[in-house]
Parts: sequence; C-alpha cells; structure tokens
Amino acid sequence: MLGDLRGKTALVTGAGSGIGRGIATVLAEQGASVAITDLNQEWADETADLISGVPTLSIRLDVTNSSSVDETVQRVIAEWGALDILVNNAGVASAGDRSAGKNRDADWDATYEINVRGVVRCCEAALPHMQERRYGKIVNIASMAGHSARRSGGAYAVSKAAVLRYTRGLAAELASSNINVNAICPGAVWTRFQQAGARARQAADPALADRDIEDLFHDRYDPIMPLGRPQTPEDIGKSAAFLASEDARNITGQCIHVDGGVILRD
Repeated sequence: MLGDLRGKTALVTGAGSGIGRGIATVLAEQGASVAITDLNQEWADETADLISGVPTLSIRLDVTNSSSVDETVQRVIAEWGALDILVNNAGVASAGDRSAGKNRDADWDATYEINVRGVVRCCEAALPHMQERRYGKIVNIASMAGHSARRSGGAYAVSKAAVLRYTRGLAAELASSNINVNAICPGAVWTRFQQAGARARQAADPALADRDIEDLFHDRYDPIMPLGRPQTPEDIGKSAAFLASEDARNITGQCIHVDGGVILRD
C-alpha cells in the first residue's frame, strides 16, 4: 500500500485533537506504532483510545520545555527501540484568548516558543538517534499563512514562515545522513483552532453574534479555495503518512500544500 508504515515508530506532537489527531490516526492505520503527545494528557488519551491494532503511547509533552522533550523522545526509544518518524504539529495562534486582540507581545512570544522553538527542540532531541541509525523522517506542520501576505498576518504567519525556512535548511544539513525533512502547509481545517478563530471574529463584530461559527468558517475560507472546500485532519494525515514512508524517500526540503489550491492565488 502507498505510505506503508508497518514496523515503523512515530512521535506526533499536539496529537490530542484536530490535525494532530488526524495525523496520529492515519499513521496508525498505515501500520506505525504511534506516540501520541500533547500538553493536555486527557486529549492525548482520547486519541489513543481511537487507535487499535498497533502499539501506542500517550504522553504529556510540553514542547516549550527541553527536559519534557528530551524525556519524551528517550521514552519512545526505550519502549520501542527506535524512533523513525517525528511529526512536529503542536502549534498556537496566540498566547490565549484570541478575542483579546492579536499581535500582542505575548502572542509573538508564544508563537515563537511553541511553533518555532518547539519544532527545533523536538528535532534536536530526535536527531542524534536518527543520525546514528542513518534513518529518519521529519514532517513539520506549517500553514498556508506562512507563504504570503493575506489576511492572516502577524505573529502566527511569521512563525509558520520560520518553520518553512527551518525545514529547508535542516533538510540540506541532514541529507547526507539519509534523513528526510519536509513540511506540510494545511489550508483551513475545522478544528478547535479554527473554532477559536471564528469565536474571536464573533466577539469583534456584534453583527456576527447570532451566526453559526462553522458557517463563519466556510464563509471565510471556501471562496479563497479553488476547490471550494476546506480540508480535514485526515487529509493532512494522509500527506504526512506519505512523506514519512519509503515511497517518499527521494523527497526532502519540500512543502506539500494541502490547501484546496489556495497557493495558486499567491
């Protein structure tokens, strides 16, 4: 099967909900043992409960804490003997309540610490093991917001642009170690992340107070997508599974857009 991951081990950050949950479940469906990590242990446990037929680990992980990251990576290696696949998905749009405004100093700090430094910490923790084995697949989740100056500007977009630049540089650095590093840029996926964004729009505009938040989501994103529809967590998971497999062994330093064609309008 395409994207065959049988016998492989994977660690997915931010896998307790949304895109991360979609990635974890698809990797498991393709045969990988999956370490489901999230800052919220209950959410991680819920994702693990959705998976059957392959080994799983449910681990509380704080990507802003180097000790938490190192301990998680070492636990996976100790439990399963190897870490083949790292998917850096954990991310935030702001430091907290998005209705409080955007691009506050706290938002810049949070997006940098989680979206950028969190990716770097996880990679640095996994790389000695991958380099020693001369094998590894790293998939970083960026965003369509990281590519151009559209409505989603500011701290979040800048952090995702940084992830794309880091991905390309790391891919070049690690190519001689037989480690593939790629990114995925999702478009609009109906998750807690987007629900929070829709609620923030409601809070900022009294005229939207009675609107269904999912309708607001579709009103905003469907028109900018040539395919006319948003994406699902499983769409992102399928792309991650392909990039993590040997079917993609000669793909590195790339960004795969799973965005309904939004990139065509840049």
